[in-house]
Amino acid sequence: MTDSEVGGPGSVGLSAPVDHPSSPDAAPPVGRGRNRTARFAWGAVAVILVAVIALVTYALTDPTPRQQAVQRAATAPAVVAQLANVPMSVFDAVGTTVTDTTLTAPLVLSGQPTLREAGKPEVLYVGAEYCPFCAAERWPLIVALSRFGHFAGLKNVQSAPLSVFPGIQSFSFVGSAYSSRYLAFTGVELYSDAVDTEGTFTRIATLTPVQAATVAHYGQRPGTPASPGTFPFVDIGNRMVTSTSGFSPAVLIKQSQGGIAGGLTQSTDPVTEAVVAAANQLTAGICAATGQQPVRVCSSKGVREAAASLGMA
Repeated sequence: MTDSEVGGPGSVGLSAPVDHPSSPDAAPPVGRGRNRTARFAWGAVAVILVAVIALVTYALTDPTPRQQAVQRAATAPAVVAQLANVPMSVFDAVGTTVTDTTLTAPLVLSGQPTLREAGKPEVLYVGAEYCPFCAAERWPLIVALSRFGHFAGLKNVQSAPLSVFPGIQSFSFVGSAYSSRYLAFTGVELYSDAVDTEGTFTRIATLTPVQAATVAHYGQRPGTPASPGTFPFVDIGNRMVTSTSGFSPAVLIKQSQGGIAGGLTQSTDPVTEAVVAAANQLTAGICAATGQQPVRVCSSKGVREAAASLGMA
């Protein structure tokens, strides 16, 4: 939404009508011209107020053309099913072992109030469609969350073609929904990968005050300067946070979406290792937020190994 500033008039340049008296020296009744000027001034103010109210109402209720400009293709149901049905044996075989990259461990928190939404622990994701690190992080995040619930309405997206890791195949959370008996998920994509007339990525969402405060408070690592514009940010119920992807986006360069998803049954595949190992770490954080529920997931070998590697067990 574009901010608009409407300035009220400092003075109203309206003059009262002049009556022509019978004598050139005769003056109109005292206060007559002043009252007419006041009525005209208040009338002008009323018109301006009505116009301002109409503009504000339109801005709040009608999406801008920029927000409507990018239409995403829906993710194929087969791909969503592959993300949601990674075999337990693959999670357990991988654990936190990767061969072609290095895992970036999320930060484990303790003693913090639980981040909640609708009475459930909340996982908050903040990112941008153009961002290659967001593109990489969505893979393990969706895989991990799919162990606790179900996604609907995911869209296909790829990172910006001119970024340092161009064209990473991934997903967008814009317009998606997530359902789970254990937790809530909020996915915010602040920017599209479309470039506006000013040469910047199009803003498509804003954070609520609570979300902005959460990002400002937890969105940096100890000993590093604050960087509120860094994506992605993931907060798992204030039990675990991360402000980068779990592995380098370089792992996914030139990989197709179908190829990545289809390979998630192969525990020795380097791409699968990166996605599943990072997913195990995120799963350990989700289990901490849900009170280790469901037991089948939270007591599994891969999750227990991830928890131990993060000092959570």
